[in-house]
Amino acid sequence: MKPVRRDVVVRLPLVVLAPLRAYFQLTARLAPGAAAGAFRWLLTHMPRKGLSARDQQFLRGGQRMDLDCGDAVLAGYSFGAGPTVLLVHGLQGSAANFRALAPALAAAGYRVVAFDSVSHGNSPAGVAFSGRSIEHVRQVMARLGPLHAVVSHSAGAYLSMLALLQPPPGSSVAKCVYVAPYPDIATTLRTFTDYFWVPRAVEPQLQRWFEDIGGLPFEQQSMRYCLPRHRTPQVPECLFIHDTDDRHIPLDCTRRTLAQLEGARLHVTTGLGHFRVLKEGGVIAHIVAFLNRL
Repeated sequence: MKPVRRDVVVRLPLVVLAPLRAYFQLTARLAPGAAAGAFRWLLTHMPRKGLSARDQQFLRGGQRMDLDCGDAVLAGYSFGAGPTVLLVHGLQGSAANFRALAPALAAAGYRVVAFDSVSHGNSPAGVAFSGRSIEHVRQVMARLGPLHAVVSHSAGAYLSMLALLQPPPGSSVAKCVYVAPYPDIATTLRTFTDYFWVPRAVEPQLQRWFEDIGGLPFEQQSMRYCLPRHRTPQVPECLFIHDTDDRHIPLDCTRRTLAQLEGARLHVTTGLGHFRVLKEGGVIAHIVAFLNRL
């Protein structure tokens, strides 16, 4: 039986998607381990999304930073001056996803730093969406010192959530903004497996893979578990932003998460979906006001 249709952040042409779906349907029955391995490879080697001329122009307007993370030197960009705000993009995204938000934060008196993950934007090729991706966020945090805030989008929220469980020594984060976040890895995994028609029989092996990535039991890789355990050195104030028309991660997922998080705020928008929510003026003003609030 075909899984329920869902939208997904990664969009492939039907000429590519249809054979992949057929492969997973067949291979999961004959060799579930091979199907799981193929799915892992696919998710960590998604094609890099090209940067538009407008994206590159925005990035050239920042101060280029070479962020040495040991196994990779990531492309970073700094805008403005003041308390530091770190921006973390999602899967198949880049620092250019924040081309509307970064100038507004810089104008509000913040130093804004964004970076491209491996195999994203202008950073070198590598294995994306892995345990190293989480470690890269930690290493960037260590390079930047005390942070006024971390603003993350989509899968970037998952990486930030796990990175803040074990922040670099001496680091501090006062506030976190999660835009269209993955509320838990179970929801995320089901979204991708449904898109590629991966049968449920493969999911236990994929759950073990995510446990290797996050260093936590699968059921604990959620915001309701992790956020109260962030000590940077105190639990950061949190703002969630989610759109009613987000067809990748439904708003109800975030509402259920916030019902179990004391003090977290939620700003709801309509008609923006999963990506345009990062660019809308009202959302940007709300983020700036939250960061400015004493």
